[in-house]
Order: sequence, then C-alpha cells, then structure tokens
Amino acid sequence: MFPREQRACDDEASLPHDVAAIRSLALHRPLLRRSTVPLVVMANIAAGCSGGGDAQSTATGLFTGAAVPLSSTTSSTTSTSPPTTLALSTTTEPPATTTPPTTTVPAPPPTSSSGGKPPVTVAPTPADPNAIEGSPAQRISRGANGKPIVALSFDAGSDFGYAGQILDYLQAEGIKASFGMTGMWAEKNPDAFRRVVNEGHHLINHTYSHQSWTGVSSGRLPLSKDARIDEVEHADRVFVQLAGKSAKPWYRPPYGDIDRDGSTEKLLGQLGYKYNAMWTIDSLGWQGLSPEAIAARCINGLVPGAILLFHVGSQSEDANALPAIVAAIRAAGMQPGTVADVI
Repeated sequence: MFPREQRACDDEASLPHDVAAIRSLALHRPLLRRSTVPLVVMANIAAGCSGGGDAQSTATGLFTGAAVPLSSTTSSTTSTSPPTTLALSTTTEPPATTTPPTTTVPAPPPTSSSGGKPPVTVAPTPADPNAIEGSPAQRISRGANGKPIVALSFDAGSDFGYAGQILDYLQAEGIKASFGMTGMWAEKNPDAFRRVVNEGHHLINHTYSHQSWTGVSSGRLPLSKDARIDEVEHADRVFVQLAGKSAKPWYRPPYGDIDRDGSTEKLLGQLGYKYNAMWTIDSLGWQGLSPEAIAARCINGLVPGAILLFHVGSQSEDANALPAIVAAIRAAGMQPGTVADVI
C-alpha cells in the first residue's frame, strides 16, 4: 500500500482499515497499470481524493523516505494527460517510461533567503576622494570633570621670549603645563621644543604659521579648506620630525578665531582632532599688562577646571606673573595642571 493512499476519502473515514485500503487500491487500479505515470503523481492524486490535497504537500517515502516537495498539482487522471516531469532531490532512478524523454528545464537562479526572489546585484558606490570621516571636535573653554585643578596653557607662536624662564620655573615647581605650539616656532627653536616634549608637558597643535582661519583677527580673507588642512598637518609633521611626538587629538585656533557654524570643529574631527582647546581666562599679557595686573586678572577668576591662557613671547609679562598665580591656585586648595587634566 502506498503511504499517501492511507489518507482515505471523507466518506471512508469510518470504514475498517482493510476495506478502506481495498477501495483505495481499486480506485487507483488504472493508474497502477500505467507505468508511464510517476508514482509521485499518483500519490498526489490520491491525496486530492480526500478534498484536502495541497498542491505543495509532501509525498513521503516514495523513493528514499525523505520529504519531497511536489512542484505541481494533478487535477485529473485522464489518459490524454502527458507524463509530468518533476524535479526530485533523490538519487533513486524513476520508473521506466516508454514515452520520449522530455526536455529538462534549467533550474532557476539562486534565490535570496528572504522573499524568494533572485538577489539583486548593486554596483558599489565609488568612494569620494575628498570625503574624510570623523566626529566634530569638542570645543573646550573650561574643564568639567570636577577635579580641583586649574590648567596652565602657554602659546608659542612668535619669538623665543620667556620660554626658557617658564620651563625652568615649571620644572622647579614640579608642574606640567600645556603648550600650544606652532610648527614655525618649533622649527626655529628645536631645542626648546624638544625640552617641552621631553619634560612631559602637554602638546597642542597651534597650526604651522598662526594664520587666522576666519580672517576676523588678521583682517584677511578666510583660509580655504585645503589651506586649513595644510596648516594643521604641516605643524604635526614638524612635531613628529623634531621630537617624535604628535599633538593629536589637541588643537588650539590662532587668535581664538573659529567659525560660528561649527565647521572648524567639523574639519578638526575629520583630521583626527577631538578637542578644540579654548580658554576660560586670557591673561592679556600680550596687550602689555604688568605682572601685577596679569596676576590679579587671573586670580580673580580661579575656579576648578579653569583654563588660563598665557604666551611665551617677549611682548608678554606672563612669565613674571606666574609665581603669584601658582601660589594663589595652591592657596585655594587646587593644583596647577594641563588642559588634559581638567577634561
């Protein structure tokens, strides 16, 4: 008895097993005589007898005992119907047939795992050679980590000035500070630059030639994107060549000039810089203030996380105001440090 013929018609549901089997065989007796009709078709017809035959049902155990999906539905058993050729995932030879062999239909192309449709080949999007990825840099004007530290930062972009005196004082007091260095200053003063790096001070990229990006302070046209990139990257190449030290991820804009729309930070982020280091208090020593005036201005604004801006050039008396400022920081229960220390 064929396994699918065990599914009796609805009106045979109540018959004894042997009687149902005999009636089922009698029903399909003509089919058994036609060796030209594959067994899977006969099984499909038998399944349809009950009214519950599904065009995509499974014939079980016809050849290998495996569940084999049927790809078509046989709706009648008339002798005029040609033999149906089905693709079966089995190595068992089908029954012999006296009819001429049918043309094999090529298998459809592979389908995707979702939707049953052939995969769509999408041409890759060419990369934009001018596109540089990176999150915008964070603009920092005061530290917010809550530590009782006041950051000391010195910009070096003009002459050598008080650089030696400042470094001597910091070394004597055991203080590490931040230095915003231009590439040109480092090239003109390589020994002092190496000393800054070797003594463990914090290095900030202050561009190569200290040109205003926006032109606000210089009265010139804004620098192009390419010129800005060159200013930053040229300076960092100098730093690496002289002392093997990169300033990334720290940057400080010349004159403090930045774009109001955030494009300064966006470009910096694309270049690998995470922080645009501004300041809380400018000593204004570069405007010719006396050491006493400089000290008073800075001491008046001392708070945890404050970033003080000084200059090393001879135009500024910041170096001579430094001892009084450091003493006031310590007297307030805080310690001098770098910009990185307050972030």
